[in-house]
Amino acid sequence: MNQLSESEIRTNFSKNLSYIRRTSKYRLSQATLARRLCLSKYAVSMYEANRAAPTAYVVYLVSLYSGIPMERLLTTDLSKGE
Repeated sequence: MNQLSESEIRTNFSKNLSYIRRTSKYRLSQATLARRLCLSKYAVSMYEANRAAPTAYVVYLVSLYSGIPMERLLTTDLSKGE
């Protein structure tokens, strides 16, 4: 298994959060996703821009909402179909 740096994990989550929000299954605005996850729009924006690190609880909420395992959210780039 390839060990990822913290920076790579944060980048994966950032890309994946944006990808999940924009996919045809959801197509949500940041504000709508924020409401559904009980977060602020600002927090969603900061996570997507990779300007803030999500807590484990935020990763858990995104995992529950999307049905994607937490490990996959953090270690793969979903937009590449990995």
